[in-house]
Amino acid sequence: MTAINRLAMLVLGLGLILGSALASEYSFGSKVMSMDTDFGRPLRDYAAPPNPAADFSIGYWETGVVNGYDDTDVVYLHQGTLLIPPVLVDTVANDVRLTPFGYLPAGSKVTPQDNDIGVPLVALPGAPPFTSSIGWVNLYGGPEHDLDDPVYLHPGPIIVPAVTLTATNDVRLTAVGGKQPGTKVGNLDADLPLVFAPLTAFSPNPITTLVPIAGTQFPISPNAYIRYVDINGNNQYDYPDDVYLITANPITTATQSVRVNDLRLSGPVF
Repeated sequence: MTAINRLAMLVLGLGLILGSALASEYSFGSKVMSMDTDFGRPLRDYAAPPNPAADFSIGYWETGVVNGYDDTDVVYLHQGTLLIPPVLVDTVANDVRLTPFGYLPAGSKVTPQDNDIGVPLVALPGAPPFTSSIGWVNLYGGPEHDLDDPVYLHPGPIIVPAVTLTATNDVRLTAVGGKQPGTKVGNLDADLPLVFAPLTAFSPNPITTLVPIAGTQFPISPNAYIRYVDINGNNQYDYPDDVYLITANPITTATQSVRVNDLRLSGPVF
């Protein structure tokens, strides 16, 4: 190895260590509170270049244990666009696991050394027009979405004001009744079914809906405000960066920072 290569590896290693030290210590699926160290950190749009031209999207790896989306399949927050009708797109480094894969927990990011790097992803199934949604349930009452209300990834549309219920294999993005973030709703679970909350002025529901536009799955961020904090300051989304789901409207340039009740979509990095 040349001296230049050794220096490059040292700089990369120091960058990862520094980024890990500055990244959030809070767990995937937790909500931000005012006393948390990441409260008020500036949020960035996920935009090219040097990122992929599309934004985050959600897909799953069909493991083949059971044909079709089921409790054995792994769900990812993917960098880039997934195609509809389903076309296989590979996982890439820094995709976020929304459900566990083996010993790798929900909220962890895919790295080049992981066994699920490059596995094929397809869009989550849903009723026509093939939508999948992120929404919240008003579990404890109150006019708006608050710290105690659970959030789910629902493979189908959340239609308001019509009644939409949580369903088997919805992914919990927050803890619910002792069930941890990243787990899927089972047939005998207490949160099956719950009613997704109605749309309000400051608490949208669905928080986001993924819809096909010109044959592609529409990027999630324009509707959901999935944003990241640029932990290492390199102006691009990468491994140390923390990912958040902004769960309240409105969001503007002036308020584009981590706020109370924002949901952490990635876990600590080490």
